Amino acid sequence: MDQKLLDQLAARAEQKAKDRLEIKVFSVGGVDMKFHKPKQAEQLEYYGTLAEADGAEALIPLCAQLIYDCCDDLHDPELHKAIGVTDPYDTVPKLLDVREIDQLGGELMQWLGLIGTPVKAADGTQSTQAEETAKNS
Repeated sequence: MDQKLLDQLAARAEQKAKDRLEIKVFSVGGVDMKFHKPKQAEQLEYYGTLAEADGAEALIPLCAQLIYDCCDDLHDPELHKAIGVTDPYDTVPKLLDVREIDQLGGELMQWLGLIGTPVKAADGTQSTQAEETAKNS
């Protein structure tokens, strides 16, 4: 293998490992909280569920699970006790309304690369960059 290509691929692998450890702050109901990226296997599960999601009934619970899984602060048993939840996955719906879950879930999915970044098309409609590229090809 060409040394230059080998170096590029090694650098790519190293960058991917660094990106995996990235932490980002998102607002949860007006409170800034730290979020981490899930493992690649977990991202694959989210991606598969997202691809099969048919409407808000499937998408909102997926977003709530993603929010919970990526924010360690939401795992605190003291928080669960304080807000009266027995199932930890009920934490997110207890703290956020459907619209907030949808919005934050979408921001997380974009950050993780599960969905594209929304762009405004010439006709004023909104779609993802991938959809715009497909339309223009």
